[in-house]
Amino acid sequence: MPAVQFADAAARAGWIEEKGLTIFSLSSERVAGLEVDLFVKEPFDFEQAYARAVTVALDATTATVVALPDLLAMKRRAGRAQDQADVEALEAIERGST
Repeated sequence: MPAVQFADAAARAGWIEEKGLTIFSLSSERVAGLEVDLFVKEPFDFEQAYARAVTVALDATTATVVALPDLLAMKRRAGRAQDQADVEALEAIERGST
């Protein structure tokens, strides 16, 4: 579906109610492997998470991303097998950077 539909609050509410949707994923045809997940409804206090967010440099721009401790907390709460695998990989990265 077109990304512009994400801006429609009624559409997002319908996705939550009818499909149990929590994440809206965007990908790029120009950049292989690039995927951005947008929360349909925040599972955390946005203002607090934003205050801890990190800005990262990309080729010609920057992106603001959730801080690692917040990402780990979200992944642990989700509890799916993929999220647990992500937690293990992220913890390994964290250990390597300290």
